[in-house]
Amino acid sequence: MKGKLKMVTVFAAGIFVLAAGARAENAELKARFLERKPLLDKMKDLGWVGENNLGFLEFRSETGKSEENGKVVEAENADRKTVYAEIAAQVNVDIVEVGKRRAVQIARLAAPGHWLQDAEGRWYQKET
Repeated sequence: MKGKLKMVTVFAAGIFVLAAGARAENAELKARFLERKPLLDKMKDLGWVGENNLGFLEFRSETGKSEENGKVVEAENADRKTVYAEIAAQVNVDIVEVGKRRAVQIARLAAPGHWLQDAEGRWYQKET
């Protein structure tokens, strides 16, 4: 158990350090995340998209699923995948594991009312 806890701690620290470094070194990527944030927050507030258990956005229904919104979600997920791949390479874990761990962080930080997917794939709204 101690070994597993140590690995999780090292993994979390590695994600934090690498993510901070990636953002500092890649101003363009950071700018894209910030540019999309207002629209993505609106789509989350309206319940159009939720955060799945792999660390990516997912449309919850056809409502709000326009061509423009679809492109924004695709771009966000592509940039997240890039960051997850960098983290995975740096800490020598599978990219899927990075996404799953990020999904846990996202759920913890999500605003009340936003849709999230638990580890078993069930959707729920975060409570206040």
